[in-house]
Amino acid sequence: MKVAIVHDYLHQFGGGEKVVEKWLQMYPDAVIYTAFFVPDQFKESPYFLSAQEEGRIKTSFLRYFLNNGVRAKNWFKKLFWLYPLAMKTVKVSGYDAVLISSVYCAKNANFKNNSRVVHYCHSPTRFLHGMKTETDHTRLPGYFKILLPFFKFWLKKLDLSAVSRLNEKGTLWLSNSKFIKGIIKKVYKTDSIVVYPPIELDNFLNIDRGSNNESFYYCHGRISSHKRIDLAIHACMKSGKKLKISGLSSNQWEKDYLLKIVKDYESENPSNKDQVTFLGRISDEQYHINLSKCRAFLFPGEEDFGIAPVEVLASGTPVIAYKSGGALEYIRDGENGVFFDKQSTSSLVAAIQRFEEIEGSFDSKTIKETSTQFSERVFQKRIDDIVRGKSIKTV
Repeated sequence: MKVAIVHDYLHQFGGGEKVVEKWLQMYPDAVIYTAFFVPDQFKESPYFLSAQEEGRIKTSFLRYFLNNGVRAKNWFKKLFWLYPLAMKTVKVSGYDAVLISSVYCAKNANFKNNSRVVHYCHSPTRFLHGMKTETDHTRLPGYFKILLPFFKFWLKKLDLSAVSRLNEKGTLWLSNSKFIKGIIKKVYKTDSIVVYPPIELDNFLNIDRGSNNESFYYCHGRISSHKRIDLAIHACMKSGKKLKISGLSSNQWEKDYLLKIVKDYESENPSNKDQVTFLGRISDEQYHINLSKCRAFLFPGEEDFGIAPVEVLASGTPVIAYKSGGALEYIRDGENGVFFDKQSTSSLVAAIQRFEEIEGSFDSKTIKETSTQFSERVFQKRIDDIVRGKSIKTV
């Protein structure tokens, strides 16, 4: 089959890009269309490297400006208003199947004469529809803040217009969770089929939790304000628990903010020194070791789905999660984790206390079993059935 993949932009290797990588693995001759591509961010992916070397990554005019990591980092937020216009210049035509991966501008591409179009919507465009976003536009220069309402007005019109065009072409919509399925229905007035994102579970299922757990809690993943790692820090320092945090932030101010929280606590309570440890970027091996040794994983943000918590469950590690968003679809209170109801320090502290009271009842094997429905094999099967026009079970 002649397959095209359309993605917003390729400037960091996050969850959406892992979906694109999985599609490249499934359809090795597929052509990628995107607003811009930063090669340095994808050096470790043989699938993206192969597509680049074979000239299968097609970009908009933004390639002349946002083609390296430094410029992309400095200008990514400032040029947000330009991405839908850039994608409108990208023509995707004559394919047996087109797979769109989008949270923002990919749906604005010019689609013509394609047999089947499938839109995997990770989320409606967040900042245009009043949703929480990791893109903090309040930190833009002053003149951008003044113009922001104007930008949002016509960008929202472009966004809804792109949705209408896709629907007129009979596009099949997919959502990455029941949570996002509901938001797509509310915001875009469009039905979708839930296909959970692909998660490479095998290496995590082989982790042995054993009996050598250490007395620390754990957070892992890209550091972003909407993930509420600040809440995990407050809760652990207030309750005297050790916390390890691994991952990087694309915005230095986010890391600085978390460091300040820790510094302020330590200055007021010298005995709390070294209670919170920032590990930065770590290897997969170290990630697995941390999962085998921590007491539980803290997941205090509201995510559309949340890949890291499912990896954690596959390792047999319980998760303490905010009771909202995608976590509702895989956390089973008392079986593989514990919920807390409010995004407040006191609520998370209470959840940690409740977890420790029932900690001995958690069974690693049972926790692992709750993750298997989210494997990459299930994702690949459902996507390929859709691409080939087979009937699939809706969720």
